[in-house]
Amino acid sequence: MPRLSLLLLALLAGTAQAEPISLQRGVNTTLWLEWPSMGDMLANPSFLESFPDVRRDVTHAMYESLLAQGFDFVRMPVDPGPLIAFGPGERQDQLIEGIRIAVQTAVDAGLKVVVDLHPIPRGGDIGGVESIIGDKWPDYVTLVGRIAAGLNDFPADRVALELLNEPPFDCEAVYGDTPARWPAMQAEAHAAARAAAPEMTIVLTGACWSQANALASHDPALIPDDNVLWTFHSYEPFLFSHQGAGWTGPPEKHIWDLPYPPSAVTDEISAEVAAAAIQHMTAETGQADVEAIEKAIADYRQLPETAVTYDVTRAAEWADQHGIPRSSLFLGEFGALHTAGDRSLPREWFHAFLADKRRAAEDAGISWAVLGYVGGMGIAPDDDPERRLAPETCMALGLSCAP
Repeated sequence: MPRLSLLLLALLAGTAQAEPISLQRGVNTTLWLEWPSMGDMLANPSFLESFPDVRRDVTHAMYESLLAQGFDFVRMPVDPGPLIAFGPGERQDQLIEGIRIAVQTAVDAGLKVVVDLHPIPRGGDIGGVESIIGDKWPDYVTLVGRIAAGLNDFPADRVALELLNEPPFDCEAVYGDTPARWPAMQAEAHAAARAAAPEMTIVLTGACWSQANALASHDPALIPDDNVLWTFHSYEPFLFSHQGAGWTGPPEKHIWDLPYPPSAVTDEISAEVAAAAIQHMTAETGQADVEAIEKAIADYRQLPETAVTYDVTRAAEWADQHGIPRSSLFLGEFGALHTAGDRSLPREWFHAFLADKRRAAEDAGISWAVLGYVGGMGIAPDDDPERRLAPETCMALGLSCAP
């Protein structure tokens, strides 16, 4: 047999034998400490000196604390916007080196890392998710390959690369008859990453914000690679997890103090929550959609107890149907807003929600990463230098958190 053919066979055999990174329990770290426009960001060289933001926010000691509390990995969101804006060259290389430094800090502390390419909405501004999935897609595919190459010398069992967080389109394809764009786009990005990093685990997802239903509509045979993880996100019941969230629309952003689980909502609580939401919406917009508010609360009350675990069940069924090991599934985000401005929800609701999601994933044999580390959806206190979790939070997440 010709020598070249033997080499190709050896390479193919090596790829086939590669195993996905083994994940169990993780946490999403910070994406931004600030959110300037791309123009402001590029005009201020010092802003990107410690790119990505996680380098300014999470220390080696904090990573060691996470490991001691029972986490084995972090999902590290990285905004690719500045790299797209700079394009290939010295400045982009510097930012890729920043990603490497951030990853090395976590790896040195004993944690595994999923590098999550996590663009943000920027409208028509270059580097926003809108431009990335639009006219900048060829540039983004090239960038994915360059980032994969930059991470390639990390041990394959320590670092994985997630190609794009929550593709915000193709919902019409998932829930209707519109032809899907994302499968072919993801295959392009995957090919670029795999060519640059033959042994690295690549994290793939469905479109439509990485919903479980979107994953379940995806044909995994389009990317014949065993060294991948398939991720999905779960925030259902959405009215509970995103009540009071300023980045959502009405009526969710105006509703507050809605308990979890839905069965805990009484007629009296329903009336009080609705009245407060009507007042909040009126103060902000000048008028309130009373019908929408009352309907959202009524619909929430009628949810079955299985609503919180539906996404996990859907993803597991899809994996089983396609012969994908459940260990290759990854619940990349779940969580709930518990603090918004000067308002806070009872932590027992938050902990009950986390516990139900976490148990469902673990019972199904699926790894998970809670969102997030600190902030309004955070699991750790902002004022603790090591950000150690409260015992109740540890219990909800099934962690030992030994002192």
